[in-house]
Amino acid sequence: MSPATAANSNGPSYRILWYMFFVLLMGAGSSFFLHYAAAAPASPNIAVASQITADGLAKTSVFSDGSFLYVTESTAGHQIISKIVPATGERSVLATPFGEARAFDVSPDHASLLASPVKAGARSQELWAIPLSSAAPQRVGDIVVDDAAWSPDGKELVFVKNYDVYVAPRAGTSSVKVATLSGRPYSPRFSPDGGHIRFTVGDVETNTSALWEVSRDGSKLHELLPGWNKGQRQCCGVWTADGRYYIFQASQSSPTTVTSLWALDESHPGAKSIGPTRLTEAPMSFGSPWPSPDKNKIWALGVQPATEIVRYDAAKKRSSRLLSGISATDLDFSPDGKWVSYVAVPDGTLWRSKPDGSNAKQLTQAPTRAALPRWSPDGKQIAYVSVLPGAPWKIMLASPNGGDPQLPLAEDRSQIDANWSADGSKLMFGYVIRDTKELNIRILDLKTHAVSTVPGSDGLFSPRWSPNGRYIAALSPDSTKVMIFDFHTQKWSNWLTEAAGAVSYPVWSADSKYLYFDDLVTEEESIRRVEVGKTEAEQVFVLHGIERYLGPFGIWSGRAPDGSSMFVRDRSTQEVYSLRIDLPLQ
Repeated sequence: MSPATAANSNGPSYRILWYMFFVLLMGAGSSFFLHYAAAAPASPNIAVASQITADGLAKTSVFSDGSFLYVTESTAGHQIISKIVPATGERSVLATPFGEARAFDVSPDHASLLASPVKAGARSQELWAIPLSSAAPQRVGDIVVDDAAWSPDGKELVFVKNYDVYVAPRAGTSSVKVATLSGRPYSPRFSPDGGHIRFTVGDVETNTSALWEVSRDGSKLHELLPGWNKGQRQCCGVWTADGRYYIFQASQSSPTTVTSLWALDESHPGAKSIGPTRLTEAPMSFGSPWPSPDKNKIWALGVQPATEIVRYDAAKKRSSRLLSGISATDLDFSPDGKWVSYVAVPDGTLWRSKPDGSNAKQLTQAPTRAALPRWSPDGKQIAYVSVLPGAPWKIMLASPNGGDPQLPLAEDRSQIDANWSADGSKLMFGYVIRDTKELNIRILDLKTHAVSTVPGSDGLFSPRWSPNGRYIAALSPDSTKVMIFDFHTQKWSNWLTEAAGAVSYPVWSADSKYLYFDDLVTEEESIRRVEVGKTEAEQVFVLHGIERYLGPFGIWSGRAPDGSSMFVRDRSTQEVYSLRIDLPLQ
């Protein structure tokens, strides 16, 4: 497993990048009441949500000029900006000067959108003002941006590029850098008085994000809610129409992936010390909020996660479904190829079935989430990762016939990446990358219960035991290097050095001659491989036509017994909702 790779900001799909911070789980329904947490009498609560769109298209942002909604959507693999009538959901496509486009903001006078083209392999693009009338679009200076927004008076712009935050006049000239971050900033917004700027900073290595703030003049750079741990991924804040509340989303990835909206009362002098108020709870999730002119209402996106596992024919550039379309990820075949194990999406439970999805049996129960199942060589056990909030991740053993899973080794560290020895007598595993200081690779003897550490494995993760038992492949914490351990020599050596974040979900070939891996960060999304005895990777094929699903543990890929590659296609739907907030009287 290599979740850092899935989120690397140089990837070919903007949607993949955005969904690092927006993997949502919600219940279906066109109009429903939300259950919300008990809160102080003066706090806001969301009372009712109404579904606006029902087009089934992937969406990554929503904005409004007070009369219409402008939504970045994906259709037939291309990103467009749609104009939607809130009352009816009627949809039309906004004309832009480029083939694919994404929207960033609506101007304060509601006259135009900030937008940029979408081009494969390039995160930063030129910035344009797209008039909402019949006027011609105009390039904003000569700046290129990752994300951008207008100031409240429309006279300035804030934009981000790479690790920097800039402010510029509306024309895009004479930009001034106001902050440099250690992670990638995005979703910048001026405060209602224009005095400071808030934005999200993503941490690729830990797959988390946090809200930050800086004064307009570049002073007082700080995290907005340090120590607040209600969400591993805070993102995408906006102020309500009256400026009193700052609404943002926060996501947690276990036991199920849920994104909630939260409100920070800006009128309260101790708001940051008191903390934000939760507006929505599981099982329903919302994100990417945008204020309505009505201070008691916001727009937001909601997602119904759904997937299908596909086998990809590289020669024909065509995919075919596995499991008869069951919504799942993390598929593994039994040694005889007659059975498969998989993790259900969205609830994260472990199942086994025939490859066509028949004779399915559930092996684990929520709220525990399973990941990365691996069949034993004799087909009698399935090792998998068990994730429960507030507890270390554990390698567990389940029988494909059911029954209570067993814990082979209790530890206070989070275990991951179970590997069976060729004879099935041992389990090799690593640790979750957030425990960087304690990373190493260990082997458990299932008969004697003795545990040993692979010599020289300190600082390595994502181990893969070769089928012939001779080698271990493992990754550096930043996924930039592949190391190989030879049991004959008892030594590690550099096997492959790639661009940052290039190696994801490595898997050995059946003959132990090659290590295949998913390359998500070059200009062309591809499967590559490196041969034992060589140090350079070769491209096996470029992946075409599969919109990948980003789950709680990254963008999964695998190999079937016949050597073909398997991927998870995203069949999720994102729709726009109107959320009415019961605000306290002023």
